[in-house]
Amino acid sequence: MARVLPTIAVSIAAGWWLFADTLAHYRSPDRRPDAIRFAHFGSYEDYELWRDIIDAFEDAHPGLRVRQEYVPGWYGRYDAKIRQQILSGTLPDVALMQFGPFTGLSRHFARLDSLIDAEVAADLDASALQSFTVTTETHSELRGMPLAGGNLLIYCNTECLSLASTFHGRAIDLPDDDWTMEDFAALARDLTCDFDSDGALDQFGFWRPGWVYYLPFVWSFGATLVDQDAARWTLQGPEAEAAMTFYRDPGRGRRVCPEPAEVPQLIQDVGFLTGKVAMCVNGPWFQPFLAGTRLRETYAVLNIPRGPGGRRTRVTWDGLCIPAALPLDRDHAAWKFVRFCVTPGVQEMIASTGRSLPARRSALPAFAGSEDDPRRARFIDALSYSRLQPRVPNFDRIDRAMGRHLQRWIATQPAAEPARFLAELASSPEVARCFGERAGHDPASRSGIGE
Repeated sequence: MARVLPTIAVSIAAGWWLFADTLAHYRSPDRRPDAIRFAHFGSYEDYELWRDIIDAFEDAHPGLRVRQEYVPGWYGRYDAKIRQQILSGTLPDVALMQFGPFTGLSRHFARLDSLIDAEVAADLDASALQSFTVTTETHSELRGMPLAGGNLLIYCNTECLSLASTFHGRAIDLPDDDWTMEDFAALARDLTCDFDSDGALDQFGFWRPGWVYYLPFVWSFGATLVDQDAARWTLQGPEAEAAMTFYRDPGRGRRVCPEPAEVPQLIQDVGFLTGKVAMCVNGPWFQPFLAGTRLRETYAVLNIPRGPGGRRTRVTWDGLCIPAALPLDRDHAAWKFVRFCVTPGVQEMIASTGRSLPARRSALPAFAGSEDDPRRARFIDALSYSRLQPRVPNFDRIDRAMGRHLQRWIATQPAAEPARFLAELASSPEVARCFGERAGHDPASRSGIGE
């Protein structure tokens, strides 16, 4: 017995040392069976922001607890998990959703109209409300609470301006607020330089974006993807051909975008930060990243250039959704948490990070910041010419089709005429599956806003 007791004591001590943290984790308040589950994605900074919001909610609602279920990184991994949870009937009590994927999944979420009183409705951005409103033949239903979002503008590395000015022997300045597509093409050409004259370009004027980030240009050329009701594919005709021609050749006769073989494994953000690429399209979420770099004081944010169809840019929103079949023991807390996230204080917490525009307009000054940074202010001003990306029937299919067809078109030499490329895209299996016989150009639908 004298030998057994010390052995037992040592075993207990070792077990406590190994498993005490795990036990504490599962006994913590947010692991209680009655705690609501809240799922979100994003960076570590997003995780910390939501941790702060959850702490504020629990302080304001004693007895209610929120369990944070965080998926690190980009939305694609999170989207796959949400879809699996829908199939298995294990959706979290509250889920953060992006507008695009939400469109095809909205039927799985509860109506939240009763959470919007007159004061909140008057303060929410109209496009934010529209993004999570599902319209049927007889009525409209709010299936998600808009929370935060962002629009797309053009970032410029001004160090590239200085290098190009020295190379060309003349001043190359930032454009004015009302610049045009021709001005953009001229600046992209000026910023594309072969500094050592060895025949290989050392600095490129523009990073060719994916199709979603190119939507501002498509719309500014006067083209649309779908008609007013998202019932017909409309990316054909002279305006669409002009937009796609510009996509392939934004320098108007001189190459200004890097080819993949020239910048292997280089992504847009790194290309911009290192000065390999002078201009790129991005949202407000890029600013906090730049704030931690040597460019924090010198980068510029520019309007989308004005085109034949005016000036437009894309805005998208994230929102909070509650499953349609939420258990009654969690229903009360879940609704309170969603409502809490659109209170002025929380909206200002979200806005002050600079990563997202708040859904409530009264919180926009918090996004501008105490120093009233003109670069942040430009995103606020751009809301006046922002529109939602198209509410296509199946966003994932259209996304894959657009990306594949554009990459192949850009890489093929000689290139097919824009009209032929657009006709092939319209007749692709993905587009045909989403729009059926309605895919194709209808002149009468050109007046649609493509939302």
